[in-house]
Amino acid sequence: MTRATTGRTRETRASPNSCPNGIGLGTGVLTVDGELPVEFLDPGDRVVTYDQGLARLDRVEVRLVPASETVRVRPSVLDPNGDGRDFIVSARQLMLVRDWRARFLWNRPIALVEARQLVDGAHVARRSGEAPVRLFQLVFGDRQHLVEIAGGNFQLAPARMPVRVRC
Repeated sequence: MTRATTGRTRETRASPNSCPNGIGLGTGVLTVDGELPVEFLDPGDRVVTYDQGLARLDRVEVRLVPASETVRVRPSVLDPNGDGRDFIVSARQLMLVRDWRARFLWNRPIALVEARQLVDGAHVARRSGEAPVRLFQLVFGDRQHLVEIAGGNFQLAPARMPVRVRC
């Protein structure tokens, strides 16, 4: 892909408390044009969401956080074949869990939880170090949505939000 980001993005160094959510460099986000790495998204792109279908992206905010405030997720968490690349998200990134974990851990068919609550050391692992990691936060004009990433196997809420999810 040779798509360059030309839209409204800004980069800031943020404390973990001011940047609870974020998607790491190279993470694929489903769009109307197919799966694109998050860093190639521009304002106006139509992103595939779990709760609405297509939603128009208003802006992308880029922040630097310490590696210790991120987690690595292996695709085999939801894909038994283990297809796809590992991806990085903020430890406080909200993720929609729709498998046995939701029922076992939260006694619900689905749960919207922070990624750090899924850390098991193997499939979802906390990262260490203070080296800065670039995280991308997707912002929509109307409201926040559950964004489809990593081939649609994962749904992320790009910002803290009260969300209604159908079972």
